[in-house]
Amino acid sequence: MFAIISHNKGQYKVEPGKTYRIDSQGETEDKKMKFDEVLLVSDDKTVKVGDPTIKGATVEAEILGEVRDKKVGILKFHAKKHYKRYNGHRQQYTEIKISSIKS
Repeated sequence: MFAIISHNKGQYKVEPGKTYRIDSQGETEDKKMKFDEVLLVSDDKTVKVGDPTIKGATVEAEILGEVRDKKVGILKFHAKKHYKRYNGHRQQYTEIKISSIKS
């Protein structure tokens, strides 16, 4: 069984029991998340497709913590002008574990 959910302008294919990294939305006080924007739910025999979402379908997940990705380097350089600037960026993610898919 799997589902496709929409969260923060991104779409994720999720399965129960697996862990995923989604875009961070800051500090979360509870340890549970509920996704109401379910676009598709599929089990072994049937497939439900939303228009645009499936009414009443939810995906529940538990938050494992905040993680940061590897640093990405940004280099600006102009040849023969003595101009070189370096900047770095580390993307922040929320790591979740899918507990159930209800359709």
